[in-house]
This record gives sequence, structure tokens and C-alpha cells, in this order.
Amino acid sequence: MTAAALPMAGLAALRSLRAAGLSSGKRVLVTGASGGVGRFAVQLAAHAGAHVIASVGSAGRREGPAKAGAAEVLIGLANLDQLVDIVIDNVGGPQLVEAWSTLAPGGSLQSVGWTSGQPAAFPAYSTIGPAKSLTSFVNEREFAADLAILVQLVAEGALRAEIGWHGSWEDVAEATKALRGRQVNGKAVLDIDTHGRRHAEPKERAAMLRAPIHLTGFTCTYLLRLADVSAAE
Repeated sequence: MTAAALPMAGLAALRSLRAAGLSSGKRVLVTGASGGVGRFAVQLAAHAGAHVIASVGSAGRREGPAKAGAAEVLIGLANLDQLVDIVIDNVGGPQLVEAWSTLAPGGSLQSVGWTSGQPAAFPAYSTIGPAKSLTSFVNEREFAADLAILVQLVAEGALRAEIGWHGSWEDVAEATKALRGRQVNGKAVLDIDTHGRRHAEPKERAAMLRAPIHLTGFTCTYLLRLADVSAAE
């Protein structure tokens, strides 16, 4: 189940860090660090030997990034007292502007998400000065090789997906409300009861196990798990 949670968020974290030039010893700021992409980015950067600063929106969200390997966990960016080499930004809006000002010369800001829903208004001349970059990001191209890297890290225990909500598919309304209300730290897992499907062919049940659900307006990954899959294995 952990490996199944990797695809979009894990790929975004891995690829944005790579594009930013991640290496050991660099200072990496991850905003929205308690979210899906953020937690993976914290783990991957820490695993690479970077000094990771995680920014979260409230005190209640500090524990996850700290457990994921962040050397510092901040609420917002007000207490960031040194420049950073890399920013993985999942928040957008005013915080993206503030994060831009924390970049050291030669630094890279990867704009991965925009959970704030607010515009980013840069003050006059804030983009004038020593060279640094702000790069848009999207997951594209072949995924197989990078997914293999992520799965290997999971197998080694260096990467894990946090499950913040787990319940029956019948409780999808409750899960939806929790996700939209940003009350879930990590992924939501919905179990499909196999009642009424016990006579399905093994191939059909295996396909059901792997089938993703796509709900418009969500940035979270939904995972489906059958309660009884022995016949499909």
C-alpha cells in the first residue's frame, strides 16, 4: 500500500529536487511540507544528505515533517534566518514570493503546487540581482525509471507514505470533507468491501485492486484496497 501511494506525489518530489540540482550539504526549503509532495520531498532531500527546512501552516502539522527527516520545521517562513539553495514550493501565492527572497545566489525555486489559491505579487525589482531561477513544474514523460527508484527507496526503508485517513469506500463523503478541509496529514485510503464480488474472476479482482479513482478538484491521491484479495494474488 505504501508503494501504491508513490506515483504522482513521489514523482513530483523526486523530479523537482533533481531539476533544482539537489546534492549533499545543500540547504533545501520545502513549503507545504506536511502535504503529499512535501513529505516525499523532505524524505528524499534528507536521504541525499541535504539540510532540510520544512515549512508548515500550523503547529499541529510540525510532527510529520520532523519525523520525515527535516532538520528544522517552521510555521510559515518568518523565522528562516539563512538563505537556501533550493525551494520546493507547494503553496504558491504570497509564500512563493517570500520563498523567492530566501534563495541564495544561484539557487533554484521549483513551483510544484499552489494550495493557497492566491496570486503571487512580486515587489518591484525583487527579480533584479544575482542570478537565481524560478521554474514551473509538471509531471510528464516516461515514469518507469523514476518509479523504480522510488520503489527501491521504499524497499530500503528510506521512503514511506504517510496514511492520514483510512476507511471504507462507503465513507467517501467523510474522506472528501476531511481532504477539502485540509484535515488529513498524508494520504487517504479507501477500502472497497468485496461483499458481492467474491465470485468475480481473479483477473477481474486484481484489476479492481489496482484501479485508481480520479475525482475532479483533488490534488490528493486516492488509494483503493480490497479487503479480501487472496484469490487475486
